Amino acid sequence: MALTIGLRKHIARWQRDGVIDEIVAERLRRDLENHRSGFGLGGILAVLGAVLLGAAIISLVAANWEAMPRLLRVGLIISVLWLGYVGGAWRQSLGDGRFGQALYLLAAITFGAGIALIGQMYHLSGDASDAALLWIAGTMVAALFLRSPVLVSASTVITGFYLFVSLDGSASEAVNYLWMVPVLLFICGGLVWYTKGRAARHLIALLLITYVIVVRIDLDDAAILWLAALAGGALFVLDGVRPGLLERLTGWAEALGAYGFFMLLVALLFFQFDIATGSITDDSIPNQVLIGFAILGFSIAGLILSGHRNLAVRWVAYSVFSLEVLYLAFETIGTMIGTASLFLSAGVIVLLLAAFVIRMERRLHRRNPKRQVTA
Repeated sequence: MALTIGLRKHIARWQRDGVIDEIVAERLRRDLENHRSGFGLGGILAVLGAVLLGAAIISLVAANWEAMPRLLRVGLIISVLWLGYVGGAWRQSLGDGRFGQALYLLAAITFGAGIALIGQMYHLSGDASDAALLWIAGTMVAALFLRSPVLVSASTVITGFYLFVSLDGSASEAVNYLWMVPVLLFICGGLVWYTKGRAARHLIALLLITYVIVVRIDLDDAAILWLAALAGGALFVLDGVRPGLLERLTGWAEALGAYGFFMLLVALLFFQFDIATGSITDDSIPNQVLIGFAILGFSIAGLILSGHRNLAVRWVAYSVFSLEVLYLAFETIGTMIGTASLFLSAGVIVLLLAAFVIRMERRLHRRNPKRQVTA
């Protein structure tokens, strides 16, 4: 919503300065209105209120759990579930999507709390990972029948919770997360397509990247990094070379290209870290520098290939390039000079980076001036 207001101010300024005429300005305003997100500040506050209300209900029930009869405990949980799902469907039918989705989220939180509290009440066997799987299953079923985007996002977040509780050494068959998490995310992807829940797509992509990092650290196996680098590089190149094809296949070409590019660079950074810590070979500055130049090369390739139209790729490339230049400088010359010289060198490097970014922005603007204005 704030972004839309900012764009409207820019449109008014462009019209006032004669950059665009009244017809173009009106078309831009109409396009903003047609494509604006229906989940603005009011929707965010409604979801936040649902989360806080759910936490309050859980805390209240947990504090008085022992004092309540068992029938009252179960009835209270079912009542909140009924209120959330039925009330949300009612609000949705009236066209109030924001509070409807908030009530759905309240019901999903209550469902997870109910699993834990009823399991404790009846001394049911199982661990946190089993409870998380049941929670995910119930939330996914609700998302399917209610066609709720916020429940798809909730399912993805709970899948992340399942990933981390599965790392607990006390969890039974913790290695199940290796295949279970991709399966759950695949189902979430199908629900995204069914519910048209755009926000959940970003959560799925971020959780996949987190999954790769967790597997790499947990199993100490670099094979997952090679696979992730190949998959990420393929998505990035496909978006850079054939964006129309990827857009027709997925309807999400730019974001997939950016996440693939980010995953590729993350894998290379991990390889560099492994060399620095001696996980792959002895600590060797030349090997670190070699990987560093590869990271710099891929960063520049990202700018050249799709940076002119993909803002996310552009900023990932700038950030990684700058941090890698500073790291290589400190790694190679930082131990050879004094503190004052180090700060002087760092200042010069940062100024050179600023000059590089300014010149690159001008080049990218010349390649795609329209994208520069909308960014």
